Amino acid sequence: MKLLVAEDDKTTQLILASVCTKWGYEVVCVNDGLAAWQVMQGNDAPQLMVIDWEMPHMSGIDLCQHIREEYTDNPPYIILLTSRNETQDVVHGLKKGANDYIVKPFNIDELQVRISVGKRVLRLQNQLHATHNVLSIERAIIEDIILGMNAGAAFENNFLRSIQAAVEKTSGDILLASSCPDGRQHVLLGDFTGHGLTAALGGPIASEIFYKMTSKGLTMDEIGNEINRYMCNKMPTGLFLAAILFEVNPQRDSVRIWNCGMEDVLCFRNASLVKCIQSTRPALGIIKAELNNVVMLAFETKDKLYAYSDGIIETASPDNEMFGRERLITSISEMLKNNRDIQEIHDDVHAFRATQLKTDDLTIVEISL
Repeated sequence: MKLLVAEDDKTTQLILASVCTKWGYEVVCVNDGLAAWQVMQGNDAPQLMVIDWEMPHMSGIDLCQHIREEYTDNPPYIILLTSRNETQDVVHGLKKGANDYIVKPFNIDELQVRISVGKRVLRLQNQLHATHNVLSIERAIIEDIILGMNAGAAFENNFLRSIQAAVEKTSGDILLASSCPDGRQHVLLGDFTGHGLTAALGGPIASEIFYKMTSKGLTMDEIGNEINRYMCNKMPTGLFLAAILFEVNPQRDSVRIWNCGMEDVLCFRNASLVKCIQSTRPALGIIKAELNNVVMLAFETKDKLYAYSDGIIETASPDNEMFGRERLITSISEMLKNNRDIQEIHDDVHAFRATQLKTDDLTIVEISL
């Protein structure tokens, strides 16, 4: 294994080079921190380093900090060598990125053991890094397969506006829409447990059931029951689908709604919230009972329905305050009053989150006459 020694004292450098070579390391020696940094920029840079704290041009502490900032993926193992032995010095060195700390004058046996520990850590780290790379490649392949399976879905956006924003390449949220031969419109908004690859695995299955049964003219509750049976019988325990199912009649003056473990469906009339349809059944995939929780709703001119995943209302601000249901209602109302695009809701959520990382998939759908 290649080992970098950065030490401006010639005698100490000679001793380190001699003993480390004797222990089987390929030693690279430099006289200052800047030269060490330049070595680390080259191809096949050493992963194991013994560096002095006080060196010209760039100190060992600054070198540690630069390396930690640059090498976030599979970083080198750094042993800091110094005559400073106060506790605060040790703490400072470790905080700046050193993995270990040896005080001058050092004991040769102790040095050998500490370098051996670093070598062992690096071997484990390299194995983990290689495994991670393999898993990343396999994950990308699976994601592409899932995306390809979903790509064939015949999504119909008539009378719909929607937003879908996934945390990862694949989403745990699903939004399906299609029409029956007799003109009934079916819409399903679902949120699988979790997000990303695991949650996305059920999406193509639910999608295939939805589109095949809709094309045959079956009812929305029959479709929901079939998805529920499949998930109960075939999917792993703990993977379930919170979902809202809509069936709009051909005249578009009434709608049947099944809310299975999702947030309230929001019914707006003239830009004002007039009704909320709560969940009255567990998510699909939990119990084998038939869907009997239908709510019948009469449509009036300019009525709009909104269904959304909890990724919207659970979006957190930098102060860890949730976006919440009331902000969403206000955002929808303002959008309708000003006759703006539904993207404005996403913009409001994004502005509220500011610098916070997005932690869940975000989906909202609007159904109108």
